[in-house]
Amino acid sequence: MVKYLTARLLPPLLLTIIPAVIATADPQPSSPEEKANKEIRTLMCTTESCTDSDEDTPGCKSYTTPLNTCYNAKDLFPNDESWSDLDIYDEMIMRNLKRSFYQSKDGSCAGRGEEKGDGGGGGATNVQPVDGDDSFTLPMKLCVGPFGPPRPWGKFTLLGDDDGDVEESEALSTERE
Repeated sequence: MVKYLTARLLPPLLLTIIPAVIATADPQPSSPEEKANKEIRTLMCTTESCTDSDEDTPGCKSYTTPLNTCYNAKDLFPNDESWSDLDIYDEMIMRNLKRSFYQSKDGSCAGRGEEKGDGGGGGATNVQPVDGDDSFTLPMKLCVGPFGPPRPWGKFTLLGDDDGDVEESEALSTERE
């Protein structure tokens, strides 16, 4: 009798639960425009106690950069010694920031996405950061470093996500000189 009831009740029950689970799942950006609307706020500080710091903390400076778009920070923040003249590409990997640096200096991230042979007959995506793989995978909302002077410590925040950072991004002023 139990087998019979389970077999008859389980399929209708699943049909009511599965749509509810799908409806509450985290929506993924469905278009390039939605992905491009997200940005990274980088807070650079002179000390390693930057986890609870903000742009008003002495020794800290805030920068907003694009996500999933190649950029050159020297173009975004001219005359700021915190940034190199190399191209940068930021992307999210499992809720962490992957920041890659490229030899190009024109905002193109030259070499990104080109196909190359992998020796096994198949193709592989060739991402050519400086020194073969000059990139960092960084946790969000934690103070990490040191990177280099003048502000070697940093905290990274994803702006435009559903965790309340949209309001934070509207309150921030982007440091562009």
